[in-house]
Amino acid sequence: MKTFSLEIVTPEKVAYKGDVRQISIPAYEGEMGVLPGHIDYLAMLSPGEIRIKRNDDLVLFAISGGFAEIHPKNVVILCETAESAEDIDIERANLAKIRAAEKLKVSDKSIDTKQLQFAIQRAAARLKVVSDLKKRKKRK
Repeated sequence: MKTFSLEIVTPEKVAYKGDVRQISIPAYEGEMGVLPGHIDYLAMLSPGEIRIKRNDDLVLFAISGGFAEIHPKNVVILCETAESAEDIDIERANLAKIRAAEKLKVSDKSIDTKQLQFAIQRAAARLKVVSDLKKRKKRK
C-alpha cells in the first residue's frame, strides 16, 4: 500500500508527522484530496478540517488556514493553528462562535468584520471536527 509523508506545522509545534495513505484538505478553492504521487502543487488553505487516512484509522484536525506544499512523496502543511479532534474544547469553540456572531450584528465601524468572519469559520471548523469524531465513534 503506497503512502507519503505528512507534516502539519504551526509556529509552536509540529502538530502531526507520519506516513499516510491519503489526506483531504480545505483548499481555498474547495476541498482537495491528496494521494501518493500527487503532482507538485502549492495550495492556499481556508479554516477547516483536515482528514488524514493512515491504515484503517482516520485522524481529524481543525486548522485556521495556511498553505499546503504538495509533492509526490511528501506534503507539508503550514498553518497558524492545528488542533486534533481530541484536543478541542467544545464549550470554548461554541463560545467563540457565539461571541463573534454577536459582534458581527453590531453596526460599529471600528469592528473588523473580516476578522470576526474568520473567527466564526475557525470555530465552525473546530466544532465540525469534534462532531465528525463523535459520529465515527458511534459507528464503531
